Amino acid sequence: MSGPKIQLYFDFISPYSYLASQLIARRPEYQALELVYRPVVFGTMLSRLGTKGPGEIPQRRRQGLQDVLLLAQLYDIPLAGPPTHPFNSLYALRSVCAAPSEKQGPLTAAYFAATWGRGESLEDMAVLRRCLAEVGVTQDPEEAASARENRAAVKANTAELLERGGWGVPSFWLDDLLLFGHDRLPLLVAYVEGRVQQAPAQLAELLARPQPGRIT
Repeated sequence: MSGPKIQLYFDFISPYSYLASQLIARRPEYQALELVYRPVVFGTMLSRLGTKGPGEIPQRRRQGLQDVLLLAQLYDIPLAGPPTHPFNSLYALRSVCAAPSEKQGPLTAAYFAATWGRGESLEDMAVLRRCLAEVGVTQDPEEAASARENRAAVKANTAELLERGGWGVPSFWLDDLLLFGHDRLPLLVAYVEGRVQQAPAQLAELLARPQPGRIT
């Protein structure tokens, strides 16, 4: 499939981003998508939006983990879960920014597989170094994390997603269209292939309809 470049926003603390990463790695129709990897800090997004993450609300935490376990079974994807959650994902996020563009996808998949698939900690530099070696990237993850350009890149990605109306990860962006969730991958493929298309006139008409109870 030859198509437009698609911005993929993700954070390693997100199990749904992990599912998306595994599905992309396993299915040829997703591998054919022209993805540009954009690491973001989900915690910063929540703070800017003035909301709590699912993991901070006990009932939602339980329901969310149950949902992820069922989905992993459905997709036949290994899921051990990280040793702590949430965790500091900044080292891994900045490491991806520092990697060559052609290696960012494989490195992202390797980091996700390490923590969510095998239960390893992305706060452990030995884990990061092993993943880097597995995908053939020469890098010191500690140096990459402290480099100003990588810190700025993650901040810029996070701000960009918020400016585009994002509220969660994974999110996909192309043609002024924001799709949220791992389960939007089939829709993304259909859109790129032209089997579905945006309907701006109908959208505008729907948005113009009255909103009873709206706070102005």
